[in-house]
Amino acid sequence: MSEYFTYDVLIIGSGAAGLSLALRLAQNARVAVLSKRELTEGSTFYAQGGVAAVMDPGDTLQAHIQDTLRAGAGLCDPETVKFVVENGPDSIKWLIDQGVNFSRRNSEQPDAGYHLTREGGHTHRRVIHA
Repeated sequence: MSEYFTYDVLIIGSGAAGLSLALRLAQNARVAVLSKRELTEGSTFYAQGGVAAVMDPGDTLQAHIQDTLRAGAGLCDPETVKFVVENGPDSIKWLIDQGVNFSRRNSEQPDAGYHLTREGGHTHRRVIHA
C-alpha cells in the first residue's frame, strides 16, 4: 500500500538555506524538507566559523562589501555581494528571534553584546558564532 503526502512546498536540501527557507514558509504553507541523510550529517552541521555580518558600531557595510570583493579576487558579483552584506544584520536578527544562541562577550552579562571574531579576509570583527 502506498502512502501519499500533500505539501505546498518541497525543499530539497536540509542545510542552513533549506531549513531557513522552511522556517520562513511554514507560517503560510505546508512544507516538507527532503534530506539525503540525517540532519546532523550535512555540511552546515560540520561548518566551522560563523556568519559574517556588520554587527559592531565601528564597522560599516561598505567595509564589509570591500573586504568581500577583495577576498573574492574578482569572482564575486558586486550586486550580489552588496545585497547579501546589506541584508546580513537583519538576517542575524531573524536567526536570534528564531532562538539561535549566538555566543556572548560575557555570558554573565547579556547586555555586553555578542562575541565577534575576525577571520580571513575581514578587516573588522564581524563573524558571529554559536
